[in-house]
Amino acid sequence: MNEAAVISKTGAAKWGFTSYSLKVLALLLMTLDHIYYYLGSGILPIPHIFTLLGRISAPLFLFAMAEGFSHTHDRMAYLKRLYLASVLMSVGNDLVNSFLPHPNGAMVINGMFATLFIVGLYIWAIELLLGNIKKKNWKNIGIALAMLLIPIGSGIGVTLYMGNTASVSPIGRIVFQALYTLVPSPIFVEGSVYWVFLGIGFYFLRNKKIGLSVFYVLMSGFFFFTAAGEGMTYENLFILNDQWFMVLSLPFILLYSGQRGKKMKYFFYMYYPLHVYVLVLLARLLA
Repeated sequence: MNEAAVISKTGAAKWGFTSYSLKVLALLLMTLDHIYYYLGSGILPIPHIFTLLGRISAPLFLFAMAEGFSHTHDRMAYLKRLYLASVLMSVGNDLVNSFLPHPNGAMVINGMFATLFIVGLYIWAIELLLGNIKKKNWKNIGIALAMLLIPIGSGIGVTLYMGNTASVSPIGRIVFQALYTLVPSPIFVEGSVYWVFLGIGFYFLRNKKIGLSVFYVLMSGFFFFTAAGEGMTYENLFILNDQWFMVLSLPFILLYSGQRGKKMKYFFYMYYPLHVYVLVLLARLLA
């Protein structure tokens, strides 16, 4: 996975992981996690270590996204791809859950595209806001605030619907589905506000390895101590509340060489939804 010595623009060799190799590693670990989730629930004897290793993948995707967003020449096109992919996968998830339900009831709720979209949108909004406050450019400040608040408003609308489903009309249900699908919220994307905060932190600390390390250990520690509060048992820490295991992503992040490596522009967009749906279909065939 490590692409060994990467030749930089200056001609010097830089050792470490490229953005490409980090993404490939994240894809492999994510796939192990999903194999456990969709095929390990009484269908095949999948070892639990698959899902523990899967905890490493999301932070790697977020880190790679933050790096990519800092170097892209067209942020709008970058976010458009993520947004379109998030909408299509949300629709695909609904179709699979409705017409090809998992035999053991596991729901297809994977939506990392929406998380990455919100991270990128918020990074852009924060930079726009900070860059225009001193200038008192009220137009750009208003745009930045809209970018930050509209997704939050969508989340509030979805929350109100979920708390009052008995009295919501058919039109209300259509509005709910449209909000949930078309206006991703930091509250309801995969990983919720934690992943959004993590991705934003990766971006603003990308050139400060010590600061990034402290930030990441604190984030991992939050999950660990939250879990530990429910009991220092193997079942609790390694099965029920194992997200703290993501701390093992840090060495790979610190070994990032600063190089892009091979291009992987569209492969992830295709592989991510397809491998999930194939695993669901395989679960139905094997059950």
